[in-house]
Amino acid sequence: MLQDYDDFNHPPEDDSLKPIVPDADNEFVRAKTFLQTGSTLTGDNLYDHLTDVLNKILAERPENVIDFFEEYSRKVKEKRFRPLTDHLEDIYVHPPRYKLCKKWQPLLMPLQPDEPSTMDPEDMEIADMTHNNMLLLLYYFEQAGVGLPRSEMFAIMMSMMRFVKSEPVASVRFWGKIYGDYKNYLVLETELKDEELVKRHESTESKREEELKMKEEAETAAQMVKEEQSRIDQIQEIQGEESTSSRMFRPLPPLPVNHYEEPPEIPMEPPGVGVNKKVYYVCNEAGDEWIQLPDVTPQQIKAARLIRKTITGNLEQSLCTYPEFPGVEMNYLRAQIARISAGSQISPLGYYTFSEEEGEGVDEEEEEEEDESEQELHPKGTPMKTDFTENSRFDGLPLNDLLDPSMAFWVHHSQYILPQGRTTWWNPNPDGELPGEEEQGEGEEEDEGDRDKPRGNMAEPETGPPLLTSLGEDSSLDAVAPWSVRTSSNINPTMAISIVRSNIWPGAFCFATQGKLFENIYLGDGQKYVSHNYTPQPLPPVQQDYPIGPEIMEIDDPTGAEEEAWRIAHLPPEKPVKEELGEGEGEGEEDEDEEDEDEEEDDEED
Repeated sequence: MLQDYDDFNHPPEDDSLKPIVPDADNEFVRAKTFLQTGSTLTGDNLYDHLTDVLNKILAERPENVIDFFEEYSRKVKEKRFRPLTDHLEDIYVHPPRYKLCKKWQPLLMPLQPDEPSTMDPEDMEIADMTHNNMLLLLYYFEQAGVGLPRSEMFAIMMSMMRFVKSEPVASVRFWGKIYGDYKNYLVLETELKDEELVKRHESTESKREEELKMKEEAETAAQMVKEEQSRIDQIQEIQGEESTSSRMFRPLPPLPVNHYEEPPEIPMEPPGVGVNKKVYYVCNEAGDEWIQLPDVTPQQIKAARLIRKTITGNLEQSLCTYPEFPGVEMNYLRAQIARISAGSQISPLGYYTFSEEEGEGVDEEEEEEEDESEQELHPKGTPMKTDFTENSRFDGLPLNDLLDPSMAFWVHHSQYILPQGRTTWWNPNPDGELPGEEEQGEGEEEDEGDRDKPRGNMAEPETGPPLLTSLGEDSSLDAVAPWSVRTSSNINPTMAISIVRSNIWPGAFCFATQGKLFENIYLGDGQKYVSHNYTPQPLPPVQQDYPIGPEIMEIDDPTGAEEEAWRIAHLPPEKPVKEELGEGEGEGEEDEDEEDEDEEEDDEED
């Protein structure tokens, strides 16, 4: 009973009647959880939105922020809910890279199908691109440690595919890349079709005839002006003699006469022959329009050998050099490409062969007739072989032969450029006669003694090594070997390739597999190796206008002592004194001598 009474006096406590004390930590968590509740439409939440808005306000700290709070909230939402296709603010693209991508984009488009045409199918044939697999060549060049980026090589290949569709070329090859100061040059080596070569021959001949006609007209006009000027000079001389006949003047030396005669201009080799056998196209980047380089002249090659000029990347850039280069950078680039090709285009021994070694079923007499019609004559009279073809029997060379340091298994397949600037020597004086020698009549015969006499102005023929000459015969440059050869791998020789590098033209490389595949490439600045610092050609000596003589020489005035010495040296000799004279005769003669001396003194005083 006592326990019940206590319970009655102290009833149990009710939790609902107790005052509620707030829990700050719990409420903060509940509020944050509520604000982080994501939207079922966008997946965003109010907590992150307010955080971004406050961060933007604190970063900019504008005035009267309460008036622009809604504007900040709207900007934050627009930035978050932009279209999925807009990536400009996510990924930064460098402007040159973006420009290059825009340039390469048309290369990735499929080529349009050819429209039906009524032309001959042979005329519509395009160059074969099966040998221009740039990615395969890059695989081998990477083993040699040279090459271009894979993306650039792929873009070059796609650009070449579009190039052969628009240009009349029979074959095309990626020659290499020349690095410039501001821009670089990608170079294509091509051969034109036969009909295109015929057109260019005709245009070249017409231009040459026009130039000769203009030159003759200019010479005729100059001769007329010279004759008129000489006539005027004669009239002025006669008038001057009449007006100055009463006065005496010191005669002047005759005017100098120019005896220099300009050597005959060496003609350019026609298109498809010699240094102009191949046609080259260049552009600065893959995707640009390919620009054809003009044919090279002997004067340009001779001048390019005497100067050293870096490439700028602008084809119309003028050259300020000594000796003066006849042209702009476009012509200089073409001359350098011709020199590099002649010195660094090589192939394994046996890959190319001359036409007379090909067929077996053709008669020997027919082969000789064809060869004589196609071959050019050496200056000494022997035939020079200039045409060669691929040897169908070539099966490749073993690696040991390709790596032979004597370079006996590698040959040049580009013609040597003579010092004259041509691959074939041109005789400036084919007759070889003296300037005053008269031409003989048709019926007159030349004596045997006259035949043995040396001809005047006879030029010495220039010769060079023939085609397919071994690299072992190349001369070194200041104890520097012209070529270096190595292998791509010493671990697996069965799969290795040989790499040949030119030391005369740094940047020229050639690789060859143990099969039939080989390729040349040039990646350099277009300059030849020099062992010493480059020194330009000295200026020619100053020519004498007048012959040296007292009339034009500067002479110092004599001093007083020199004049006295000259006077004493030119005194008249003394008269001899007679030893034996009579008394009367001696006195009379002495008086007469004294009188004569007095008279001479009086005359001098007067």
